Amino acid sequence: MLGDSLVVSGSAAICQALGVVTSLLLRLALDPAQMGVWQALRLFLNYANYANLGISKGAARELSVALGHGETVEAERGLHLAFTVNTLSSFVYAAVLAGVGVWLGLASGGLWSDAWAVGLLALSVLVVLQRHVTFRVTILRCRQAFGVTAQVSVVEGILTLVVGASAAWCWGLNGLYAGTLAVLVGSLAFLHFRGAERFAWAWDRREIGRLIGIGSPILLAGAVTTLFQSLDKLMILAYSSDREFELGCYSLSLLVSGQIFGLANMLSLVMGPRYGELFGRVGRRRDVAMLAARASELQAAALAILAGVAIVAAGPVLGRMLPDYGPGVAPALWLVPGAVALGLSLPANQFLVAVGHERRALAALVAATAVAAVGNHLALTLGYSLVGVAISTTLSYVASYLLMVAISIWPELDRAARERYAIVTSFTLVPSLACAMSLEVGWPSVDTGPATTTLKIALVFVVWAATVLVGWQWGGWKAACRAEGGA
Repeated sequence: MLGDSLVVSGSAAICQALGVVTSLLLRLALDPAQMGVWQALRLFLNYANYANLGISKGAARELSVALGHGETVEAERGLHLAFTVNTLSSFVYAAVLAGVGVWLGLASGGLWSDAWAVGLLALSVLVVLQRHVTFRVTILRCRQAFGVTAQVSVVEGILTLVVGASAAWCWGLNGLYAGTLAVLVGSLAFLHFRGAERFAWAWDRREIGRLIGIGSPILLAGAVTTLFQSLDKLMILAYSSDREFELGCYSLSLLVSGQIFGLANMLSLVMGPRYGELFGRVGRRRDVAMLAARASELQAAALAILAGVAIVAAGPVLGRMLPDYGPGVAPALWLVPGAVALGLSLPANQFLVAVGHERRALAALVAATAVAAVGNHLALTLGYSLVGVAISTTLSYVASYLLMVAISIWPELDRAARERYAIVTSFTLVPSLACAMSLEVGWPSVDTGPATTTLKIALVFVVWAATVLVGWQWGGWKAACRAEGGA
């Protein structure tokens, strides 16, 4: 587990750096309104993951559990069925996007002059390729081939920086669409080169129905999760009179909080298959809950330093580099604690999926989404604008984390394990975040130069290193690593 985590976190660090540079270049190449259009289109691109009715989720879960008890014949057959349904459903989703794009273009009087029409037509091509890449990567992760998936992530990051950003710089949004297409083709070619598993067309209506029955609750939870995480952006589009500009400025939050959640997601991908495999092997929820609780400590340690640096450095760096996006700097900082909470909720969510209680996760997400919707509505209608949206979104993320833990791993842990989870997770996070927030209050970003910003980053790092050292020596991390190594 530690080895896979190091591989994934190493690739994540490279991808984070590439992603930051790419995001900055894209915002230098595109004005806020153009960036707002791209951010909205990306939401629809993400929703394509749910067009297959959950069969890929069901097949992936069956494979993880089958690997645990050593009987994989039926699970392997399910992968081919999932591939077939995934391919057909991606074409249906693409056709819907293309139809809406043509309708918008004709309604505006110019199919190729309307930015939304052109974007949706381009998206109809991108979704088919993306679904193929995502499906293959999902199966590789189930098989715990994290070396290959880490390499794919790095290749995508490099191609996006070199090809995507360059094309956007030269030809604007249309160039970005072409560059994204080239990135997806390159990813598929790399997977083929690395000998990724080949799938054949297959059809069995009864088995497809069974896999959809397993995967549809997971899919529904995933769809609500995506809606939950994109609700702030959707409501800005719906409520704002200058929606493209404001959404483009708010996209700075993705440049900051997106990196934090991205790291948490990469680390959780290492653990997700292990929860299902462990449950398939031992059949005890408590053992899986213990593993999820310890994984949360690793998540907290990794997120603490990234969040702390973001709080003290994002403001002065982004404010100077992207003055046109100035209204989005403050909301981005307010979203940092929320991104940490959202990242910490992932182990609890994955635990529920692994033990077959994904409906509980769905209930928690629906409740948190309702809280976010009410908060964003009040912020936008009462005049609190983007900062109000960011604050209400962070509060909903924190509520989601607490509720998710309360209905998942918490009831499975004994008193000692609960105390350890609460104390270690809090101690790992709070000092670094408190230090960063105190420095930001004492020396606001708008008043600091490069030297002061560097000093603030160094102080946050010292505090973070001290907490990690305490966890290593007295929190049981060192002993646990030695025990796993000896095993």
